[in-house]
Amino acid sequence: MKCGRPSFLDPRAGASRADESPRPVLPDTLTDRLTGDVIPFSNRDNIRQKILGFLLDERGFHKEDFRVDREICFDLDGQKFVSLVDISVVFDGRTVMAWKCASGSLVSRERQIIASARLLEDYVVPFAAVTNGADIEVLDSLSEAVSATGFAGVPSRDELMKAAEGALFRPVKGRKIVNEQRILYTYDGISCPVSCKTSPEKS
Repeated sequence: MKCGRPSFLDPRAGASRADESPRPVLPDTLTDRLTGDVIPFSNRDNIRQKILGFLLDERGFHKEDFRVDREICFDLDGQKFVSLVDISVVFDGRTVMAWKCASGSLVSRERQIIASARLLEDYVVPFAAVTNGADIEVLDSLSEAVSATGFAGVPSRDELMKAAEGALFRPVKGRKIVNEQRILYTYDGISCPVSCKTSPEKS
């Protein structure tokens, strides 16, 4: 089930002005930067493909560094839920960064990606990022602090590998796990519920 953002009509609809620029025409499809496949256009994928292209072309990452649509599945209050991590960066079998790609305010998505970084693995993924395609925030998943902003603040592959070498991969235990699950439920479960697979696969 896809969750779309409602469009609102301008109360002056129907009126034309000479100085109004035409709205850009969105494509029907996108080309996946990792597989080369043609995929249907969606706002989330449009942002994701832009970021993947930036990381590959400008920051020196390799295609094999990325995993997309990783699933976080959990039971909460007797119901099953699944939340997707748009992009994760994996070095030597260890996930070191998680990305959320969504339109709108970056600040409003910070806590969502932090919760994802704390639940995706059996340790806290040390680095996280949120982007709306026009701006980026890089966060420390343990402290929740924003460590860099903008495209210029995104670490290169070599910089991220070096940072990951000194990172703490701490487990999340007990009550904190439930707290993070409730945060993801608030973002994903209420607004766009999805049934969790019985045996989710983590690529």
